[in-house]
Amino acid sequence: MTDTPRDPIAACAEMVQKGDPDRFLATMTGDVEERKRLFPLYAFNLEIARAPYMSQEPMVAMIRLQFWRDVIEAAVEGREAPKHDVATPLSQLVIWGDLRAAPLLTMLEAREGDAQGEPRRDTDQIRAYLRGTSGALMLAAGQATGLTDFEGHYVKDEALEGAGEALGIANWLMSQPALKAAGRGHITPDEGTIRELSETGLAALKHAHTVLGKDGNAALRSAWRTKPILQKALKNPSAAVGGVLGQSEFARRGALLWCILSGRW
Repeated sequence: MTDTPRDPIAACAEMVQKGDPDRFLATMTGDVEERKRLFPLYAFNLEIARAPYMSQEPMVAMIRLQFWRDVIEAAVEGREAPKHDVATPLSQLVIWGDLRAAPLLTMLEAREGDAQGEPRRDTDQIRAYLRGTSGALMLAAGQATGLTDFEGHYVKDEALEGAGEALGIANWLMSQPALKAAGRGHITPDEGTIRELSETGLAALKHAHTVLGKDGNAALRSAWRTKPILQKALKNPSAAVGGVLGQSEFARRGALLWCILSGRW
């Protein structure tokens, strides 16, 4: 009796469900084709986000990240990655034109900074990092779901990056206790920095709604919790440092359900 071949999309979905439950739920609001594109992208994001923290040796992390750089650069040249649950479907998306390589490489560059323990001391450095991670990821997700095309659209692309940056700020603020424990050059932000970042994120989110419209899709809905988290951080910066920015499970799922029923994000 032969084993049933493992479905790489299902494997990616399982990985995202465990490691990034908010994006998993948002992706499940999309159609089948959107899921097939988003799950490998989000699984890739998890792989490279974890790499810097899987070893105390920066060189080990850099080797892991180089593997992904090689996968993407080969895909640009039309070469599919060898059999791998995440690398193979990701490379296919690049080859087929469903994903641009540039945002993926931007994400990798930012994670290389994590591996090297680059400290981020001011708001400009923090914003650049979050735009290079979450912002680039939202841009890639937007292309994967048809919000911008392969050639790009400056205004839409900038709005997508801004929405992703806002989401990144919210997630970064919620992650302060974990980042402090992990070390890697992390510096806990002061209250002024938290307020400035929260204001920046809220403004970026408002601009994205203006440019992209309020009708949502599976990519945009990944930011469904961003606004209330940033509003809470702006009002009470100490909640970020204390790790109490998150919503209750009822409020979290209820907000997503409202987005689904209203068609908004």
